[in-house]
Amino acid sequence: TAMLDLDHVRVEGTVAGSVGEIEAAIGVVRGAALMDVDTGAIAARVEALPWVQTADVRRDWPGTLRVDVVERVPVAVVPAGPGTVGVLDASSVVIGVEPVATAPALPRIDVELGVAPGEMQLDATAGLAVVAALPADMGPWVDGILVADGAPTRLTVELVGSAVADLGDTDLLGDKIAALRAVLAGVDLTCIERIDVSVADLPTVTADRGCDGPAATADG
Repeated sequence: TAMLDLDHVRVEGTVAGSVGEIEAAIGVVRGAALMDVDTGAIAARVEALPWVQTADVRRDWPGTLRVDVVERVPVAVVPAGPGTVGVLDASSVVIGVEPVATAPALPRIDVELGVAPGEMQLDATAGLAVVAALPADMGPWVDGILVADGAPTRLTVELVGSAVADLGDTDLLGDKIAALRAVLAGVDLTCIERIDVSVADLPTVTADRGCDGPAATADG
């Protein structure tokens, strides 16, 4: 009966995404029989949007279709082309591509790849593991994360300024980040060239011999 027709579509959970994009993905016509609406197909179309992580679609009788959306959370950016970056979530899915000038202030993972919204960028996985291990208060120290090809993968953190931190491979990242945090708390980065925490228990600091600023010494 008309009382069981689709009268309302309620979308909840969108923040950065476009309600218009979701409405287009839903693709149902008001006045259609609510019982005939394919909720699984609608959920699949909504989840195909690159910035959507999950979509729960259900009938709310007598005449409402509810679409609850969970958006992907941006955690890092990667090169996407001249003047642009791809924004990644924690599972390495590209949420979108944005100009560098308006991109979110997130750690940059420097890997050589081209990106398109909705793709998974598995080459960034090791860098995302570093991002996940970084405590919130270390964010201001980090400018970028370099992922070097090879077996095993080598990780380098570019610190604000000119210093870099060598993390070695992906093993024991939490311990290595903790060691780096302890070193950063005790040195002036002005004349630091490299901090090696590839062995977490034996961090070493290399000073830039040509620097005129404060001298730095190894802190083991």
